[in-house]
Amino acid sequence: MLKFAVCDDEKEVREYLSGRIYDTLAAEDLDGKVETFADGESLCALYESGKADFDLLLLDITMPGVDGLTAAKRIRAVDKDVMLVFVTASAEFVFSGYEVRAFRYLLKPDLVNGFAGVFRDCLKELTKADEVRFSFQAGAKTVWVPIKDILYFESDKRKILIHCVGERAYSFYGKLDAVEETLKRHDFVRCHQSFLINALKITSMGQGEVTLSDAVNVPVSKHRAKETNEAFLWALR
Repeated sequence: MLKFAVCDDEKEVREYLSGRIYDTLAAEDLDGKVETFADGESLCALYESGKADFDLLLLDITMPGVDGLTAAKRIRAVDKDVMLVFVTASAEFVFSGYEVRAFRYLLKPDLVNGFAGVFRDCLKELTKADEVRFSFQAGAKTVWVPIKDILYFESDKRKILIHCVGERAYSFYGKLDAVEETLKRHDFVRCHQSFLINALKITSMGQGEVTLSDAVNVPVSKHRAKETNEAFLWALR
């Protein structure tokens, strides 16, 4: 799930941007959550407490108190990777964002027409195939794992085990059905009631099992063999 923050002192702008974000995510069949902030200080405080994990921030530059540029500098001190888009009433502030590596700008006078192109550029960057990540909750912490590193998921009662290349492993509480639904567009196939594998990691198909990278063998049930083989052949395209 992608996470977005909209920080603007104008309620109408916060509501407009949040609505457009949700509409675009729905059109792109992507999951996402938007949180709004009426001032820069509250957003900075969340980051400085270590509790923020947004993928994209939309920051108004000219807010009272802690403005967007000041907020961006404080946020960059603790998060060098989050994507920044400045929302500004005037183009005169555009060049101010270079020092905090702003990705794009939105001009308020052209918000209706300008939003779609800017936000789709952001989504394209965030969802690059080799950078797509799977996220899960480990207590109060959100953990992100690059999908390209995942070999397979294994269901063990209420716990899901994630097996990655290099024998790295993670675990969290959840349902394999939900994981399968999340990753259905990313070449993952359910080869067994208890296993969801990355078809791009298949090296060979055998009788009742599949071999993945790192010489890992995973069982394949009879009624899922055809689907698994098709996923393997599709991944070879």
